[in-house]
Amino acid sequence: MSGRNAPRSKNGCSTCRRRKVKCGEERPICNRCLNLRLSCEWGVPVKRGRGAHVRHLQPAPSGADQLLWPAPDGVDVLDIPDALLAGLSPVSWLGDTVLLEPPQVAPFYPPVAPARISTPLYPSLSTDEIVCANSLTLTEHDRKYFQYFPSSSIIYYYMKGWNWSSFCYLYQGPAATNKVIMRMILALSASDMHRSGLVVQSPGRPTAENHGRYHYNLAVKEFRQLLETPRRHVSLEELEIIFATMFLMVTYEWQFGHSVRHLQLHLHGVRSLLESHPQLFRLKDVNDVFLSPERADDNASPADGAVTKVSFIPEQFLLWILYIDASCQPMGLTESLNDYVMQSKNPALNPDHLHQCARLWGRCFWGEQYPDQEVLDDIENYRALELLHAGFRMRYRTWRVLVDSGAGTESGESLFQDIIATRDKYSDLFITAKFAGAVSARRTLNTIYMAVCIFYAQIILHRRLLCVDSLPSAIHRQATAGIVDIARKQFASDPRLLRRLHWPLLMAVIETDDPNHQAWCRQRLFEFRDFHSEYLWANEVADQVLAQQDARQGLYVNLADLLRQRFKVQ
Repeated sequence: MSGRNAPRSKNGCSTCRRRKVKCGEERPICNRCLNLRLSCEWGVPVKRGRGAHVRHLQPAPSGADQLLWPAPDGVDVLDIPDALLAGLSPVSWLGDTVLLEPPQVAPFYPPVAPARISTPLYPSLSTDEIVCANSLTLTEHDRKYFQYFPSSSIIYYYMKGWNWSSFCYLYQGPAATNKVIMRMILALSASDMHRSGLVVQSPGRPTAENHGRYHYNLAVKEFRQLLETPRRHVSLEELEIIFATMFLMVTYEWQFGHSVRHLQLHLHGVRSLLESHPQLFRLKDVNDVFLSPERADDNASPADGAVTKVSFIPEQFLLWILYIDASCQPMGLTESLNDYVMQSKNPALNPDHLHQCARLWGRCFWGEQYPDQEVLDDIENYRALELLHAGFRMRYRTWRVLVDSGAGTESGESLFQDIIATRDKYSDLFITAKFAGAVSARRTLNTIYMAVCIFYAQIILHRRLLCVDSLPSAIHRQATAGIVDIARKQFASDPRLLRRLHWPLLMAVIETDDPNHQAWCRQRLFEFRDFHSEYLWANEVADQVLAQQDARQGLYVNLADLLRQRFKVQ
């Protein structure tokens, strides 16, 4: 007998038990759920009786299922967007036509990884549907999204060579065995392809953006279930994967979200993880670098002082999350993850320490197979990345001085002195940015341009927030001219590079008194408003500031008051 006439199994998956059909008990996904394209769930209690709550079979979660942790005080959880495509099966994803061939990425195997992978995932994507080791079935569209990821805007934004980046590590390793990370990669890629115009929507069919939100909603639901599952012990490798997942979710909301409050929920989750698992971040001893692999005993316990793996993944992702947190404070975040790490008693959470780990320990993570050209690339970019880090730290400090309104330990004057000292310390980079050309075969020049441009924007931000009654001085005019000059060089080299400079462009638009420079920067800012949630916000702020300055016949607008007013209407 088969189907509903067959005897039901007490050990089957929760999905088959809920449907009252026999389960083949294949793990991690049974054949019946696989054939019907249902979410195969295990360990979910199945209640009986008339009063029992009915758990509907649907691949898409409900809006209430998006919360990973209790919302912080003051955050309304009722306006989390409802899950799109409720009840839609991936098998019906035939709506979009892909316009480009997926990038051909040469197979690459991470020399060091927390989990061993018997077979790399993406070189075998050649059949109609792929059943992965993580129990997901990749449709034809999913495979296009997955193969596009190495060329997506998030990879371009961070600019590290793909084969030796932390993103490649996730792509080649955890994504093959962790369906939440796989879903987040698909969500980011699908949404990016949609906003980049790389797909054409068919009437009446879901868009790539719908596909992306579908995977994002399921990833959030499955991640919440993972966190709620009782476990006696969570390994360091598992915590790294959890933190990487949180970074991808923060990035998704930062790029494609529709409300800063949803981003804040994820940032609150990061803080909860840091509080509940302090062992995830600990000070790394530089002497560990000199311990050869032959001396590290894999079977030795941590108490023996053995070093089995030196990972930079958590530090790298937390550092990037702090940068996002600093960037989005003016957008309306009511809590700051930067505040938490600065007040934490764990020195391993200090942003400067995180930056040092991200720059140094990547080489140790990859081991002796890390190519010499990548080592040289790291050295070439080191000072520019230091300046970039200083720029993000200054942005956070500037906003903190404004919020504290003189009640804090730092003043606007002391902060400005630090800004000048930092500019003098990295004067070689500012001189390089002034006289270098537009095109370079190496990423170093682009890193210098981004770091210098963001620091120039910080100089202007300091005046517009903390010195609203003062007129621009020579250093402010130099900063504005520097932003325009660098932006023109980057635009001539590759227009996509300006997507890394949206914040400096905003500062130049509201600060410059040259109508030609203002029109050019305003047009560039307008052109990529739909690519990113923060870009759209920057366009809205620019429109408001320029409208008020035009009404006041060129007098500068109090940017601090304008941003406070935006907070009140959110």
